[in-house]
Amino acid sequence: MSHYKKYAVTGCVAMTLALGLSATSAHAACATVDAPPTAMVPAGDVLRAGHLGREIGDTQPLIHFYSDLIGLELIGARTAPRPFFMAKGLQVFAELGEDDDVYKSSSRVALLPIPGTAATAGAADKMTIEAIEIKGVKSAPYHPALNDPGASYLKLEVRDLDKTLALLKGEWAPIITAGGAPVELSGWPGMTGSIRAVMVKDTDGYPVELVQVTPAPASTAPADSKVLGTRVAVVVDNLEASCKFYQDLAGSELKFWVSPLMGTQADAKLTDVPGQFRIAQAMVPGSPVVLELIEYQNHNHHFKRGFIQDPGTAHFLFMVKDTDTIVERVHAMQAHTLSRANDATFISPTVRSMFVPDPQGFWLEFMDHDVKRDPNAK
Repeated sequence: MSHYKKYAVTGCVAMTLALGLSATSAHAACATVDAPPTAMVPAGDVLRAGHLGREIGDTQPLIHFYSDLIGLELIGARTAPRPFFMAKGLQVFAELGEDDDVYKSSSRVALLPIPGTAATAGAADKMTIEAIEIKGVKSAPYHPALNDPGASYLKLEVRDLDKTLALLKGEWAPIITAGGAPVELSGWPGMTGSIRAVMVKDTDGYPVELVQVTPAPASTAPADSKVLGTRVAVVVDNLEASCKFYQDLAGSELKFWVSPLMGTQADAKLTDVPGQFRIAQAMVPGSPVVLELIEYQNHNHHFKRGFIQDPGTAHFLFMVKDTDTIVERVHAMQAHTLSRANDATFISPTVRSMFVPDPQGFWLEFMDHDVKRDPNAK
Protein backbone atom coordinates (compact mmCIF):
# COMPACT_ATOMS: atom_id res chain seq x y z
CA MET A 1 0.00 0.00 0.00
CA SER A 2 1.42 3.39 -0.98
CA HIS A 3 1.65 6.14 1.60
CA TYR A 4 -0.83 8.16 -0.44
CA LYS A 5 -3.35 5.34 -0.35
CA LYS A 6 -2.91 5.17 3.40
CA TYR A 7 -4.17 8.76 3.57
CA ALA A 8 -7.11 8.04 1.27
CA VAL A 9 -9.23 6.69 4.14
CA THR A 10 -12.29 8.78 4.83
CA GLY A 11 -12.98 10.58 8.08
CA CYS A 12 -10.97 12.45 10.68
CA VAL A 13 -10.79 9.46 13.04
CA ALA A 14 -9.01 7.39 10.42
CA MET A 15 -6.62 10.25 9.71
CA THR A 16 -5.90 10.66 13.42
CA LEU A 17 -5.00 6.98 13.66
CA ALA A 18 -2.85 7.23 10.52
CA LEU A 19 -0.93 10.07 12.12
CA GLY A 20 -0.37 8.09 15.28
CA LEU A 21 -2.27 10.62 17.42
CA SER A 22 -4.47 9.68 20.32
CA ALA A 23 -7.92 11.18 20.60
CA THR A 24 -6.66 13.22 23.54
CA SER A 25 -3.68 14.69 21.70
CA ALA A 26 -5.76 15.39 18.58
CA HIS A 27 -8.07 17.59 20.64
CA ALA A 28 -5.39 19.19 22.80
CA ALA A 29 -5.39 22.98 22.76
CA CYS A 30 -3.03 24.76 20.41
CA ALA A 31 -1.73 28.30 20.87
CA THR A 32 -4.57 30.76 20.39
CA VAL A 33 -5.28 34.48 20.22
CA ASP A 34 -8.15 36.26 21.97
CA ALA A 35 -9.50 38.13 18.94
CA PRO A 36 -9.68 37.63 15.17
CA PRO A 37 -6.26 38.39 13.66
CA THR A 38 -5.92 41.73 11.88
CA ALA A 39 -2.22 42.58 12.22
CA MET A 40 0.77 40.83 10.69
CA VAL A 41 2.63 38.26 12.76
CA PRO A 42 6.45 38.27 12.64
CA ALA A 43 8.06 35.44 10.71
CA GLY A 44 9.18 32.38 12.66
CA ASP A 45 9.75 28.92 11.27
CA VAL A 46 7.31 30.08 8.58
CA LEU A 47 8.66 33.07 6.65
CA ARG A 48 5.57 33.95 4.60
CA ALA A 49 2.70 32.63 2.50
CA GLY A 50 4.05 31.21 -0.76
CA HIS A 51 1.15 30.27 -3.02
CA LEU A 52 -2.19 28.61 -3.39
CA GLY A 53 -1.28 25.79 -5.73
CA ARG A 54 -4.06 24.92 -8.15
CA GLU A 55 -4.11 21.78 -10.23
CA ILE A 56 -5.91 22.78 -13.40
CA GLY A 57 -7.05 21.61 -16.82
CA ASP A 58 -5.58 24.41 -18.97
CA THR A 59 -3.44 27.43 -18.09
CA GLN A 60 -4.75 29.81 -20.74
CA PRO A 61 -8.42 30.06 -19.64
CA LEU A 62 -7.30 30.36 -16.02
CA ILE A 63 -4.93 33.22 -16.85
CA HIS A 64 -7.79 34.99 -18.61
CA PHE A 65 -10.10 34.51 -15.61
CA TYR A 66 -7.73 35.68 -12.88
CA SER A 67 -5.60 38.23 -14.73
CA ASP A 68 -7.74 39.71 -17.51
CA LEU A 69 -11.07 39.68 -15.66
CA ILE A 70 -10.29 39.87 -11.92
CA GLY A 71 -7.05 41.84 -12.15
CA LEU A 72 -4.31 39.67 -10.69
CA GLU A 73 -0.79 40.18 -11.90
CA LEU A 74 0.92 37.64 -14.16
CA ILE A 75 4.58 36.65 -14.22
CA GLY A 76 5.66 36.70 -17.84
CA ALA A 77 3.91 38.13 -20.87
CA ARG A 78 0.25 37.25 -21.41
CA THR A 79 1.14 35.60 -24.72
CA ALA A 80 4.43 34.05 -23.59
CA PRO A 81 4.92 30.38 -24.52
CA ARG A 82 4.41 28.10 -21.55
CA PRO A 83 5.77 24.73 -22.70
CA PHE A 84 5.42 21.49 -20.76
CA PHE A 85 8.56 20.18 -19.10
CA MET A 86 9.75 17.19 -17.14
CA ALA A 87 10.33 18.50 -13.64
CA LYS A 88 13.57 17.85 -11.82
CA GLY A 89 13.13 16.05 -8.53
CA LEU A 90 10.08 14.04 -9.58
CA GLN A 91 10.53 11.87 -6.48
CA VAL A 92 8.77 14.64 -4.52
CA PHE A 93 5.66 13.66 -6.51
CA ALA A 94 6.43 9.95 -6.60
CA GLU A 95 3.00 9.05 -5.26
CA LEU A 96 0.81 11.43 -7.23
CA GLY A 97 -1.41 8.58 -8.33
CA GLU A 98 -1.85 4.88 -7.87
CA ASP A 99 1.20 3.78 -9.85
CA ASP A 100 4.48 5.11 -11.19
CA ASP A 101 3.07 6.96 -14.21
CA VAL A 102 4.23 10.19 -12.57
CA TYR A 103 7.65 9.49 -14.05
CA LYS A 104 6.07 9.83 -17.49
CA SER A 105 4.29 13.08 -16.64
CA SER A 106 5.09 16.64 -17.58
CA SER A 107 3.70 19.96 -16.44
CA ARG A 108 3.59 23.66 -17.07
CA VAL A 109 2.96 26.47 -14.62
CA ALA A 110 1.50 29.95 -14.66
CA LEU A 111 2.20 32.22 -11.67
CA LEU A 112 -0.25 34.96 -10.75
CA PRO A 113 0.90 37.19 -7.86
CA ILE A 114 -1.91 38.51 -5.67
CA PRO A 115 -1.66 42.25 -4.86
CA GLY A 116 -1.74 43.13 -1.18
CA THR A 117 -0.07 39.91 0.00
CA ALA A 118 3.50 41.18 0.41
CA ALA A 119 4.61 42.34 3.84
CA THR A 120 5.48 45.81 2.52
CA ALA A 121 4.30 47.88 -0.42
CA GLY A 122 6.39 47.32 -3.54
CA ALA A 123 7.97 44.09 -2.28
CA ALA A 124 8.27 41.23 -4.74
CA ASP A 125 7.49 38.39 -2.32
CA LYS A 126 3.75 38.32 -2.89
CA MET A 127 1.67 35.20 -2.47
CA THR A 128 0.74 33.78 -5.87
CA ILE A 129 -1.73 31.46 -7.47
CA GLU A 130 0.42 28.66 -8.88
CA ALA A 131 -1.63 27.18 -11.70
CA ILE A 132 -0.23 23.74 -12.53
CA GLU A 133 -1.32 21.85 -15.64
CA ILE A 134 -0.15 18.22 -15.53
CA LYS A 135 -0.17 15.79 -18.45
CA GLY A 136 0.61 12.08 -18.59
CA VAL A 137 -0.76 11.06 -15.19
CA LYS A 138 -4.17 9.70 -14.24
CA SER A 139 -6.53 12.33 -12.85
CA ALA A 140 -10.19 13.10 -12.33
CA PRO A 141 -12.03 16.35 -11.52
CA TYR A 142 -12.35 17.06 -7.78
CA HIS A 143 -15.32 19.23 -6.82
CA PRO A 144 -16.49 18.52 -3.26
CA ALA A 145 -19.54 20.22 -1.79
CA LEU A 146 -18.56 23.45 -0.07
CA ASN A 147 -19.41 22.06 3.37
CA ASP A 148 -17.47 18.83 2.79
CA PRO A 149 -14.14 18.51 4.63
CA GLY A 150 -11.33 18.89 2.12
CA ALA A 151 -13.11 21.61 0.16
CA SER A 152 -11.24 24.89 -0.09
CA TYR A 153 -11.63 28.26 -1.72
CA LEU A 154 -9.84 31.51 -2.37
CA LYS A 155 -11.15 34.79 -0.96
CA LEU A 156 -10.09 37.85 -2.95
CA GLU A 157 -10.66 41.32 -1.52
CA VAL A 158 -11.56 43.51 -4.49
CA ARG A 159 -11.84 47.28 -4.87
CA ASP A 160 -15.00 47.29 -7.01
CA LEU A 161 -17.14 44.18 -6.63
CA ASP A 162 -19.90 45.23 -9.04
CA LYS A 163 -17.49 46.02 -11.87
CA THR A 164 -15.56 42.77 -11.37
CA LEU A 165 -18.72 40.69 -11.23
CA ALA A 166 -20.06 42.36 -14.39
CA LEU A 167 -16.94 41.31 -16.28
CA LEU A 168 -17.29 37.73 -15.05
CA LYS A 169 -20.98 37.56 -15.88
CA GLY A 170 -20.22 38.98 -19.32
CA GLU A 171 -18.21 35.82 -19.98
CA TRP A 172 -20.72 33.47 -18.36
CA ALA A 173 -18.64 32.61 -15.30
CA PRO A 174 -20.73 30.30 -13.07
CA ILE A 175 -22.12 32.03 -9.97
CA ILE A 176 -22.45 29.98 -6.77
CA THR A 177 -24.26 32.60 -4.69
CA ALA A 178 -28.01 32.05 -4.65
CA GLY A 179 -29.69 34.63 -6.89
CA GLY A 180 -26.46 35.46 -8.70
CA ALA A 181 -25.95 38.83 -6.97
CA PRO A 182 -23.70 40.00 -4.12
CA VAL A 183 -25.05 39.65 -0.58
CA GLU A 184 -24.54 42.02 2.31
CA LEU A 185 -22.95 40.30 5.29
CA SER A 186 -23.74 41.47 8.81
CA GLY A 187 -20.05 41.12 9.58
CA TRP A 188 -17.08 38.79 9.35
CA PRO A 189 -14.40 38.22 11.99
CA GLY A 190 -11.36 40.37 11.36
CA MET A 191 -13.14 42.71 8.93
CA THR A 192 -14.58 46.12 9.78
CA GLY A 193 -16.99 48.20 7.73
CA SER A 194 -19.77 47.15 5.39
CA ILE A 195 -19.15 43.87 3.61
CA ARG A 196 -20.56 42.68 0.29
CA ALA A 197 -19.56 39.37 -1.23
CA VAL A 198 -20.33 36.92 -4.01
CA MET A 199 -18.97 33.47 -4.77
CA VAL A 200 -18.14 32.29 -8.28
CA LYS A 201 -16.33 29.40 -9.95
CA ASP A 202 -13.14 29.75 -11.94
CA THR A 203 -12.56 27.96 -15.24
CA ASP A 204 -11.83 24.67 -13.44
CA GLY A 205 -14.84 24.93 -11.15
CA TYR A 206 -12.79 26.02 -8.13
CA PRO A 207 -14.72 28.33 -5.76
CA VAL A 208 -13.61 31.96 -5.48
CA GLU A 209 -15.22 34.43 -3.08
CA LEU A 210 -15.02 38.07 -4.11
CA VAL A 211 -15.34 40.49 -1.18
CA GLN A 212 -15.59 44.27 -1.05
CA VAL A 213 -15.17 46.00 2.31
CA THR A 214 -16.14 49.67 2.69
CA PRO A 215 -14.17 51.64 3.69
CA ALA A 216 -11.38 49.74 1.98
CA PRO A 217 -8.93 48.17 4.44
CA ALA A 218 -5.25 49.06 4.59
CA SER A 219 -3.32 47.17 1.92
CA THR A 220 0.18 46.89 0.50
CA ALA A 221 -1.37 46.70 -2.99
CA PRO A 222 -0.74 49.57 -5.45
CA ALA A 223 -3.28 52.38 -5.40
CA ASP A 224 -4.67 51.37 -8.81
CA SER A 225 -4.91 47.64 -8.03
CA LYS A 226 -8.26 45.93 -8.54
CA VAL A 227 -7.36 43.39 -5.82
CA LEU A 228 -6.34 44.39 -2.28
CA GLY A 229 -5.52 41.09 -0.58
CA THR A 230 -6.56 37.52 0.03
CA ARG A 231 -7.65 34.87 2.49
CA VAL A 232 -7.62 31.10 2.00
CA ALA A 233 -10.42 28.95 3.43
CA VAL A 234 -10.22 25.19 4.07
CA VAL A 235 -13.25 23.19 5.24
CA VAL A 236 -12.35 20.72 8.01
CA ASP A 237 -13.84 17.74 9.77
CA ASN A 238 -12.73 18.66 13.29
CA LEU A 239 -11.72 22.25 14.02
CA GLU A 240 -9.60 21.66 17.10
CA ALA A 241 -7.75 18.69 15.63
CA SER A 242 -7.04 20.59 12.41
CA CYS A 243 -5.82 23.71 14.25
CA LYS A 244 -3.41 21.57 16.24
CA PHE A 245 -2.22 19.74 13.13
CA TYR A 246 -1.43 22.97 11.28
CA GLN A 247 0.33 24.49 14.28
CA ASP A 248 2.27 21.34 15.11
CA LEU A 249 3.74 21.49 11.61
CA ALA A 250 4.10 25.24 11.00
CA GLY A 251 5.11 26.32 14.51
CA SER A 252 3.65 28.24 17.42
CA GLU A 253 3.65 31.56 15.52
CA LEU A 254 0.60 30.26 13.64
CA LYS A 255 -1.88 31.17 16.37
CA PHE A 256 -5.61 30.59 15.84
CA TRP A 257 -8.66 32.47 17.01
CA VAL A 258 -11.67 30.14 17.22
CA SER A 259 -15.20 31.50 16.79
CA PRO A 260 -18.40 30.46 18.49
CA LEU A 261 -21.08 28.86 16.33
CA MET A 262 -22.10 31.29 13.59
CA GLY A 263 -23.96 31.41 10.29
CA THR A 264 -26.67 33.75 9.04
CA GLN A 265 -29.10 33.53 6.14
CA ALA A 266 -26.76 35.82 4.22
CA ASP A 267 -23.84 33.43 4.82
CA ALA A 268 -25.94 30.53 3.54
CA LYS A 269 -27.00 32.51 0.48
CA LEU A 270 -23.39 33.49 -0.27
CA THR A 271 -22.09 29.91 -0.41
CA ASP A 272 -25.43 28.29 -1.28
CA VAL A 273 -24.76 25.99 1.70
CA PRO A 274 -27.18 26.07 4.64
CA GLY A 275 -26.23 25.43 8.24
CA GLN A 276 -24.15 26.86 11.02
CA PHE A 277 -20.39 26.64 11.30
CA ARG A 278 -17.35 27.63 13.34
CA ILE A 279 -14.18 29.13 11.96
CA ALA A 280 -10.59 29.31 13.15
CA GLN A 281 -8.48 32.15 11.78
CA ALA A 282 -4.70 32.59 11.83
CA MET A 283 -2.44 35.17 10.23
CA VAL A 284 0.26 33.43 8.18
CA PRO A 285 3.54 34.62 9.74
CA GLY A 286 5.38 37.22 7.68
CA SER A 287 2.36 37.94 5.46
CA PRO A 288 -0.90 39.92 5.55
CA VAL A 289 -2.66 36.69 4.53
CA VAL A 290 -5.33 35.07 6.70
CA LEU A 291 -5.85 31.32 6.80
CA GLU A 292 -9.40 30.23 7.71
CA LEU A 293 -10.40 26.73 8.79
CA ILE A 294 -14.18 26.16 8.69
CA GLU A 295 -16.14 23.34 10.35
CA TYR A 296 -19.83 22.99 9.52
CA GLN A 297 -22.00 21.78 12.37
CA ASN A 298 -23.64 19.19 10.13
CA HIS A 299 -21.36 17.78 7.47
CA ASN A 300 -20.40 14.62 5.66
CA HIS A 301 -17.95 12.57 7.73
CA HIS A 302 -17.34 10.16 4.82
CA PHE A 303 -15.96 12.75 2.48
CA LYS A 304 -13.99 12.10 -0.68
CA ARG A 305 -10.28 12.91 -0.91
CA GLY A 306 -8.76 14.04 -4.17
CA PHE A 307 -5.38 13.04 -5.55
CA ILE A 308 -3.00 15.99 -5.66
CA GLN A 309 -2.95 16.02 -9.48
CA ASP A 310 -6.76 16.14 -9.86
CA PRO A 311 -8.08 19.32 -11.53
CA GLY A 312 -9.93 21.30 -8.89
CA THR A 313 -7.66 20.33 -6.01
CA ALA A 314 -5.50 22.88 -4.23
CA HIS A 315 -2.59 23.09 -1.84
CA PHE A 316 -1.14 25.85 0.32
CA LEU A 317 2.58 26.66 0.42
CA PHE A 318 4.38 27.88 3.51
CA MET A 319 7.84 29.33 2.77
CA VAL A 320 10.00 28.23 5.71
CA LYS A 321 13.44 28.82 7.16
CA ASP A 322 14.45 25.16 6.98
CA THR A 323 12.42 22.19 5.77
CA ASP A 324 14.49 19.91 8.01
CA THR A 325 12.60 21.39 10.97
CA ILE A 326 9.28 20.51 9.35
CA VAL A 327 10.48 17.02 8.41
CA GLU A 328 11.38 16.36 12.06
CA ARG A 329 7.86 17.36 13.08
CA VAL A 330 6.34 15.12 10.41
CA HIS A 331 8.33 12.16 11.70
CA ALA A 332 7.47 12.97 15.33
CA MET A 333 3.76 12.86 14.37
CA GLN A 334 4.32 9.53 12.59
CA ALA A 335 2.96 11.18 9.47
CA HIS A 336 4.39 10.87 5.96
CA THR A 337 5.24 13.27 3.18
CA LEU A 338 4.10 12.74 -0.40
CA SER A 339 7.62 11.55 -1.25
CA ARG A 340 8.49 7.90 -0.76
CA ALA A 341 11.66 9.04 1.00
CA ASN A 342 9.50 10.77 3.65
CA ASP A 343 11.75 13.79 3.38
CA ALA A 344 12.13 17.12 1.62
CA THR A 345 13.30 16.88 -1.98
CA PHE A 346 15.53 19.14 -4.05
CA ILE A 347 13.51 20.55 -6.94
CA SER A 348 16.44 22.75 -7.99
CA PRO A 349 20.06 22.91 -6.76
CA THR A 350 19.13 25.11 -3.77
CA VAL A 351 15.36 24.70 -3.38
CA ARG A 352 13.73 21.93 -1.34
CA SER A 353 10.03 21.09 -1.15
CA MET A 354 7.78 18.64 0.67
CA PHE A 355 4.02 17.94 0.79
CA VAL A 356 1.96 16.67 3.73
CA PRO A 357 -1.83 16.10 3.70
CA ASP A 358 -3.87 17.70 6.47
CA PRO A 359 -6.55 15.61 8.27
CA GLN A 360 -8.96 16.22 5.37
CA GLY A 361 -6.49 15.41 2.60
CA PHE A 362 -5.88 19.08 1.72
CA TRP A 363 -2.19 19.33 0.89
CA LEU A 364 0.28 21.57 2.70
CA GLU A 365 3.60 22.33 1.01
CA PHE A 366 6.72 23.55 2.79
CA MET A 367 9.66 25.00 0.86
CA ASP A 368 13.03 26.55 1.66
CA HIS A 369 15.57 28.43 -0.46
CA ASP A 370 19.36 28.50 -0.18
CA VAL A 371 19.54 26.44 3.01
CA LYS A 372 21.31 23.44 1.50
CA ARG A 373 22.69 22.58 -1.89
CA ASP A 374 21.84 19.39 -3.76
CA PRO A 375 25.02 17.27 -3.62
CA ASN A 376 24.05 15.70 -6.95
CA ALA A 377 23.60 19.04 -8.71
CA LYS A 378 26.01 19.80 -11.54
